[in-house]
Amino acid sequence: MMTVSTYTFHRRARTALNQLPEAEQKQLLERLTTFFEIPVEQWPAVWAKRLPGNPSLYLVRINDSLRVFVEVEDGRPPEVVDLVRQETLEAFAKAAEKNGK
Repeated sequence: MMTVSTYTFHRRARTALNQLPEAEQKQLLERLTTFFEIPVEQWPAVWAKRLPGNPSLYLVRINDSLRVFVEVEDGRPPEVVDLVRQETLEAFAKAAEKNGK
């Protein structure tokens, strides 16, 4: 697990981060640092959505394409558990819809 100031990266997220272009890595780290200065209860809905089925998991928008899954539990710093492209999320949603789920 990698710690970055007030939050951590799961190894899966760290691997994905290292595969991003340098400019996007910088944008992601800056966005998260700014974001995590705000208490979770005050996260703007336009940037973060709590995921159904897991009250501690949020989907956070980094830019038009990149999203991160963040786990927030009391007593622990927020943990970035994975990174994903919006296009990938849309493809999964369409597939689930097509399969009736």
